[in-house]
Amino acid sequence: MMKATRRQLLAGTAAGIALTALGPIGTGTAAAQGAGVLRVSVNQRVNTLNPLKMVNIPEAMVAELIYSTVTRLGPNMVPEPGLATKWESNRDASEWTFTLRDGVKFHDGTPFGAKDVVATIKAILDPKTGSPGAKQIGPIKDVSVSDERTVKFVLTTPFADLPVALAQWNASIVPAAVLEKDPTLLESGKYGCGPFKLANYEPGRIIRVERYENYHVPQHPKVAAVEQIIYPDLTAESAAIINGETDILLVATPADFDRLEKASGVVGVRQPSGRFLNLVLRMDQKPFDDIRVRKALQLSMDREALVEVVLEGKGRPAFDNPISPGYRYHADTPAIPYDPDKARELLREAGHPNGLKVPLYVANRPAVRNALAVALKEMAQPAGFDIDVQIVPYDAYLANIWRKANFYIGSFPMQSTEDAMFTLLFTTDAPWNDSQWNNAKFDGLVQEARRTPDPERRKALYTEAQRMMVDEVPYIIPIYEDLLAAHRSYVKDFRVHPRHGSFRLDEVSLGEGAPSRT
Repeated sequence: MMKATRRQLLAGTAAGIALTALGPIGTGTAAAQGAGVLRVSVNQRVNTLNPLKMVNIPEAMVAELIYSTVTRLGPNMVPEPGLATKWESNRDASEWTFTLRDGVKFHDGTPFGAKDVVATIKAILDPKTGSPGAKQIGPIKDVSVSDERTVKFVLTTPFADLPVALAQWNASIVPAAVLEKDPTLLESGKYGCGPFKLANYEPGRIIRVERYENYHVPQHPKVAAVEQIIYPDLTAESAAIINGETDILLVATPADFDRLEKASGVVGVRQPSGRFLNLVLRMDQKPFDDIRVRKALQLSMDREALVEVVLEGKGRPAFDNPISPGYRYHADTPAIPYDPDKARELLREAGHPNGLKVPLYVANRPAVRNALAVALKEMAQPAGFDIDVQIVPYDAYLANIWRKANFYIGSFPMQSTEDAMFTLLFTTDAPWNDSQWNNAKFDGLVQEARRTPDPERRKALYTEAQRMMVDEVPYIIPIYEDLLAAHRSYVKDFRVHPRHGSFRLDEVSLGEGAPSRT
């Protein structure tokens, strides 16, 4: 078995595109507990303030700051009260009733009520909205107002995960009156009822939100304001937290994590997760329409070595299963060996006796994608693959590569449930089915599992679905990433959620030694 070093595999890697970093923004002295301005750095821009259309992690953070959801997802992946204080279902989980909080108001002063939940859910489900959450909030047939503080959901099939599904950021509740008048008004970011109100939005640079005094959780938020600052240059982003210009670095790279941990006044945070890097193989296009080519590529990588080389040990091998051990119904699918000889044999059988050259498209952010691409290029050569790595700017990746190219590196966070993962990426009608794996049997397993209340039966169905994925290879998922972040030592109660779509910055405070900012 080949064991490669990081130096060997990453030698000669293409450099990412250099972008201008945001410079320092102010200085200050100590901030009092329960006050102050919290600065969080991110490396992707927010493209919309409409929560129904948000996609990336910085957008999810903004959604959680400005808006509220019916439920919240706890760090143990169990739903907690949000705008709803309690919920219950009938015996087969085909009907659900949610009791809502009293006294909640939107940031514009409009009282919150059941009609807002109903209007928001219907807007998400409306194809005209184009919400990524449409397939994630459950098999909803109808949602209606029972009274001012009670909402009833009637489902097309039983669905035990509805309280979890309603915690995702695309299900942020907005006023019914705005949806009725003009849904494009949501782009203003003025119509939430979350812990913070939008104060300033400079696209590509900074978003500032300030404490909403009438937030429905007592004593929250614990800071006066949060500033989300975009650093397209990763070196500048790391320097900013080391120098104290920012307080939280939301996503650290494996290459930088050790340095950040050793920096004075910086605390590293590491959270095991089901987040994965994946190779998208378009099954409706050559050469990956041939399962022998997909299987050959599957055998062309040493996953243990990739954890060490690409993640610097901060992760775990994955064997092409998107459902990691952190999920409730994870199945122990077989380990996949590194076998370049068998891979070459499969390529010959597929009509490629001299090997196969194929372009691999890679976004320049996050940097770990580049590291994986270069490692794969070197690792797969003995198996007969000549991988031509094409690094593109992230914006160009979203516009021209994602869901269009036939071979590229994707990256997806852990979802709240198995159903959420499958219906987002893998079922025939999944909105992000970028591999075009359209398998009726798999679809049937997922549908039956979501309408089955019995845990043992669900486990059996999800196990079969996971094994099908590994056997048919719509994705190659070589590694699960640990979630890495960092914060200044004066930041209190910041935690990394394994879902990485929940941040709870309303719970974070600034202690002794924090800079004073306005």
